[in-house]
Formats: sequence, C-alpha cells, structure tokens
Amino acid sequence: MEILIVEDDIISRNMLKKMLVEMGNSVIEAVDGVQGWEILKSRKLKFIISDWMMPGLTGLELCKKIRAEPFNEYVYVIMLTAKDRKQDLVEVFRAGADDYIPKPFDPEELRARVMTGRRVIELEKRHTALASTLMESRNKLRIVLDSLKEEIVSLDRDLNIISVNMAFANRLQSSPEDVVSKNCFDKTISEYNFLCDDGIQTMVNNVFENGTGLKELFTSKDDNGKATYRQISCLPIKNDLKKVFQVVIVSQDITEGRRNTEEIHSLNQQLMATSAKVEAQNTELKNTLKRLEDTQAQMIQSEKMASIGQLAAGVAHEINNPTGFVSSNLKTLLDYQGGITRLVEKYHELVADIKTESDNERIPGSIRQRIQDISAFENDIDIDYIMEDITDLIGDCREGTDRIKKIVIDLKDFAHPGEDKIQSMDINSGLESTLNVVNNEIKYKATVQRVFRDIPTVKGYPQQLNQVFMNILVNAAQAIEKKGEIVVETKHVQDHVHILISDTGCGVCQENLQKIFDPFFTTKDVGKGTGLGMNIAYNIVKKHKGCIVVDSEVGKGTTFTIKIPVDAFHGEEDC
Repeated sequence: MEILIVEDDIISRNMLKKMLVEMGNSVIEAVDGVQGWEILKSRKLKFIISDWMMPGLTGLELCKKIRAEPFNEYVYVIMLTAKDRKQDLVEVFRAGADDYIPKPFDPEELRARVMTGRRVIELEKRHTALASTLMESRNKLRIVLDSLKEEIVSLDRDLNIISVNMAFANRLQSSPEDVVSKNCFDKTISEYNFLCDDGIQTMVNNVFENGTGLKELFTSKDDNGKATYRQISCLPIKNDLKKVFQVVIVSQDITEGRRNTEEIHSLNQQLMATSAKVEAQNTELKNTLKRLEDTQAQMIQSEKMASIGQLAAGVAHEINNPTGFVSSNLKTLLDYQGGITRLVEKYHELVADIKTESDNERIPGSIRQRIQDISAFENDIDIDYIMEDITDLIGDCREGTDRIKKIVIDLKDFAHPGEDKIQSMDINSGLESTLNVVNNEIKYKATVQRVFRDIPTVKGYPQQLNQVFMNILVNAAQAIEKKGEIVVETKHVQDHVHILISDTGCGVCQENLQKIFDPFFTTKDVGKGTGLGMNIAYNIVKKHKGCIVVDSEVGKGTTFTIKIPVDAFHGEEDC
C-alpha cells in the first residue's frame, strides 16, 4: 500500500518511513501540511499519517481540507499527537481523522493501527464495487424500459410523474425531462395525453390504497371512429415497510396486435420480475452495508482492546522491576535498622555507666561535658521516638510495595495480551482483579460491597469475561452522580454461575432498556461513548452460551445479571 507521511520533524518522519517500509508499504514524504495537500491533490492516495502540530497548515487543518474535498475514493487519516487529554482527542476525531497514534509511538501499535486502516480501505473498496454493480443494474433496467414498445410512467402519491420511458415521452411528443414532476392526469401536458381518463385515475388510487396491482382494457375511438384498444396495468412499488410509495402505469396499445396478448403479458411479468429483482438487490445492498459497518466497528474496538491489553501488560512489567528492588531494599534496610537499634541500646548503656562515674576525677571534664551535650541533643531530637518511628515507616513502605505488587498482578491477569484460549476460570478472582483495575473509576463515586459465595470454576475466556465485568462496572460508576453503592454478588444456581452487579445510579428508562444491547446505542453525550460497550458484553456472554439481562428503575438504580454455564465448552480441553 502507498502511504503518505506528513511530518515536519525529520527524525520522526524517518522512523515512520522505516517502520512502514518494513511492513511492506511504499512511502511518500511531505515536510508539512501544505506539501502534503499538494501531493494528495496530484496523486490518488488512500492512506495518510500526519502529525498534528506543524507550521503553516496543521494536521487538523489538513484533515478538514481532505474531508471538505470531494475525492472519488475515501482517504483514511491517522493523526500523530503527543497530546493525551480527552478534549484533544475529541478535536482529532471532530476534524475527521479516522484514528490517532500517541507520541512516542510503539511499533506494534503502529502496525496494528495501519492494519486496521487497511481493512477499512478494503471495506470501502468492496462497498464501491457493490454500488457500481447496483448502478449498472439500474442502467440496464433503463435500457430495457426504453427499448420496450409499452408506454411506462411511474407516479408518486400526489400523482406527479417520477419517470417515464421513451415510448411514453414519444407518445406525448415531448422529452422525459419536460414531463417529470408534472401531474400525470393534467391535460395541459399534451393533447396526446391518453391517461386523462377517470377510470385510469381511479385504478391508480385503488392501487395506492390497496397495494394490489390492477389491469383493465380501455376502449376508445380514433379520429376515423374506429375502435382502439389499450391495456392499462397499474403496478405497486413498495418500500421496506410494505407500503406503496409509487405506482407504475404500463400502457400497451393492442389495437393492431391483440393476438399477441399472451406475449405482451409475458413481457409485463418480466418487467415486474425485473423491478422486484432490483428492489431485492437494493435491500441486500443495504443489509450488506449495515453488516460492514457493524463489522468495522467491532474490528476497531477489538484492535483498541488488544492494544490496551498489550500496553497494560507492558506497564505492569515495568512497574514490577522497580517495585521488586524497592521491596527488597526495604527488607534489607529493616534488617540494618535492627542492628542499629541494638547498637544504640548498647551506646545508651555505656553513656549511663559513664554518667554514674561522672564524679570520678579520673574522667576528664571535657569528656563529662561532651556526655552532657550528647544527652541534651538526644532529648532535643527525641531519639527514642525516632528509633521507634523508623520501624513503623519501613513497615508502611513495605505495605505500600505489597499493595503495588498486588495491583500489578491483577493488571497482568486482567490484560493477558494475545491470550484467547479456553481456560478454567475462578469468577470471584476475575471480579476481584477487575475491581482493582477499575478502582480509580469507582472509588470517588461509590463504595463496593462484595458478596462472593462459594462457586465452581467455569470454562471460558477469562480476559473476555473480565472485559464484560469492566464495561458494566464502569457504566455503573458513571451512572452515579455523586455518591452511591455498587454491589457485586456471585452465586451457584443449578449448572450456572450467576453474577449480579447492582448500582444506586440514575437508572434507565423502559424505552431505552429495550435498546441497551444494540450496537451504537448510547445515552451519553456526543464524544463520551461509542455505544459498543454493552453490545460487546452481550456478544461475549452469548459466546459463552450464557445470557445477560438488565432490570432498572429510573432514580433508583440498575442491576445486570450475567448467567454463565459451568461447562459451556464441554469436551474442549483447557489450553
């Protein structure tokens, strides 16, 4: 793939180029936004990686220009930025960027995000191909309609003309453009408007009302008084709700060819089949586009979760190293402090003995004075309190490192980057680990009450179930405005493990409760939620052959109940 790099810093630009070339891409370089824009206008590029802060034309301004330009193909934009505030990231997406990479960037993260962009471009290419196929089908239908001898006109509910074929336009001695949007039964359109018959208008109204096609034979006389025969067919065109929104009138002059009635009927049936086929293709295209959108959102979310998991595992590893030697040094320091304490005690005994002999003239006066000065200094600094407090301080430090170690272990257990295997899982331990990971989100909003009962282990994907717990717990904390309570309960019911997560938040109204697991549905403000969290949780639980239900009351709170079979993956060995 050909990728344009827009970066004013030569070091960053060269690093990006090297990484992208190693991935098998070809790279074009621009030193600023202005040069990048000129390159983009002159070449058909689909992928851009741009820095935010650049002289002249910034990355955000470049992105806005790209979105404002009507390019024939979609341009995928990844923004590089050292800014990490939420508002800054919102600005990136508002400008039209598809993704962002924080500086300094990680090679693996860059690879993952570039692969995501590739997939999006491929989906867009497939969408374009489907749209082209549909347009080709419509053009073929137009050719077919214009080649027919039957006069065909389609009407809306106001009886205005939507489209006509050439036979109809020629009958009126006019062009299709001249009659479109005019009332079909208006005599002023042309003196040759044979549709100005009350019977035909009644047929059309009946088709709109009943949704059923009608066919009648109309007889009239020409200028010579001879009978003419015209077969009028009114065909309904329905939308996805099965409601008629257009009627197609097919007029066939059978005066000279009534013997060919059967053949003409066959052509009419073919026209109806063609119209139905086009409608079916249009419906299938809409369904395909919807599936593509859902798949794209799920893939982006999966890529982000994988990156977050890998980052969390790396951070945990980096924290473990300094925590380890700090903990080890504190233990050694505690051993040293014990020796120092014993030494100070012996020193106190010596000073006490010297004080008892202070009247002995063999002890020089200067020594006696120094003993007095030392005793006074000990009283000033309160040496006994210091020796006692040192032990307490070291103990507090060791307790702190133990807590850091536990949090790091929970973080590593929660993340497990790249691990997607069936394992036996202790649900209580998974909940405890997840609560430690999301503690910062919860502690300012709610107190957590744990009601963990004795439950069997379950087979499944621990990391994915932890993600379900995390999504629900974070939502529970966000639903509490000031201060509330979250209750996490587990229990064993027959051959299932039940996990109940309740909050005392604002609750969800019944109207929204029915849509809570739908993709892209969210009640949060724009930019604060993707609407994928609950949908992903629902799909993960479904993958484990379980179910998730929600009960809520506005103003009182919400309870999520997750039911997981103990042996959902029977016959599949732990990996």
